[in-house]
Amino acid sequence: MTAVTYESKDGIARITINRPEMRNALNNDAVQGLQAAWQRFARDDGDRVAVVHGAGEQGFTSGADLKDMPRDVWLAMPNLSVPCDKPIIAAVNGFAVGAGSTLVMLADMAVAEEGTQFIYPEAKIGAFAGIMAGFPPRLQYKAGLEWLMTGDAMSAQRAYEIGLVNRVAPKGQALAVAMALAAKIAANAPLVVQAMKSIARRTLPASPTELYYPQHRLIQGIATSEDIKEGVASFKEKRAPRFTGR
Repeated sequence: MTAVTYESKDGIARITINRPEMRNALNNDAVQGLQAAWQRFARDDGDRVAVVHGAGEQGFTSGADLKDMPRDVWLAMPNLSVPCDKPIIAAVNGFAVGAGSTLVMLADMAVAEEGTQFIYPEAKIGAFAGIMAGFPPRLQYKAGLEWLMTGDAMSAQRAYEIGLVNRVAPKGQALAVAMALAAKIAANAPLVVQAMKSIARRTLPASPTELYYPQHRLIQGIATSEDIKEGVASFKEKRAPRFTGR
């Protein structure tokens, strides 16, 4: 079974975390699948809006798979692992735990159905990746800190009140409402929509971790490039390097 699926229709990319038997937990396959989906969406001119959701009726995602821990879960995050000016909407049902809540925060918009719970348990288990430090200044500072520091579940209604989600949908309707919102946006002028997102994102406060990862990606790209191999080889062989930009 493919961990992440990608479907295109009417200008909308539907991206599905497809591990319902594992509560849509993110293992390496799912992380790599989401990163590939963001890359495909960013470069496909036919897809104007993306909607990401979890397969099945249980929930959006239970976060990192503790039985098959991913190496770099940040690569699954929209707008972080792959720069993109096109809007990304999260359709959330059941639960969004840990990295799942981070994914919702980093999406541009979100719809959560009634009964959904957002849980960020790191304070209770003694772990913290750092990305969610950007949550309080993005929304309501005190409410955001309370949620992060207590590790308590947050309801869909409360998430709406503090700005984590745009809409609360009836039970079982999160995806339908998100797709309708996506269709409305996809019908508008794409250059304007993309410019709006690009400019708006520049005003967002970001955690130090968020700022670090894109730079880390660039440095890693250089460190693993063909050019660095050529540079080292040419130095050893005392000749001029033949760089290719790859």
